[in-house]
Amino acid sequence: MNFKIGDKVRFLNSDGHGIITKILDLERVELENNFGFLEEYKISELVPERKQEDYQTENLAYDKEIKSKINAEKTNNKNFDLKRKFRHLQRYGSKEREVIDLHIENLIDSHNGMSNSAILKIQMSHFKSFLNKSIDKKQRKIVVIHGVGEGVLRHEIRKELDIYHPYFEYYDASYDEFGYGATEIRLIKKPN
Repeated sequence: MNFKIGDKVRFLNSDGHGIITKILDLERVELENNFGFLEEYKISELVPERKQEDYQTENLAYDKEIKSKINAEKTNNKNFDLKRKFRHLQRYGSKEREVIDLHIENLIDSHNGMSNSAILKIQMSHFKSFLNKSIDKKQRKIVVIHGVGEGVLRHEIRKELDIYHPYFEYYDASYDEFGYGATEIRLIKKPN
């Protein structure tokens, strides 16, 4: 392989890279490695550094197929993670009603360092979104799992219903199905 001064190279048998600074003879070069040190290497231990475009094949259909397989795998991984995150909801209730669990660990990946008010805002945002989607889907009943705790989230949910949806009926959900800490809401149509 013919290298010239300034060529970027990678090491064949080890990690790292460098730039050729001097051609010593037909078999050896001097280069500055990725740490800034000058080293002597045999030409047979070096390979030229290439751009990503250099690795593309002549067959563009094959390249697109590879990219689509990579993207499909990423999508499958995301879908699996999403299903895993919400799989605990499958054990609740019947299909005639939707269920949402507002425990913060089910809504976001990490809540370390968040204040209680920030957590409450996220929970209420999810509740409002869930409620609006349920109304749009003409759902008859929904169950909101809010937990027991100090009752702040439960109070805020019921206050939201009293102010903006006074015609909806709500009550503690079935203890047998949800334990303490869940509210069932009947989405009654607004009287004309």
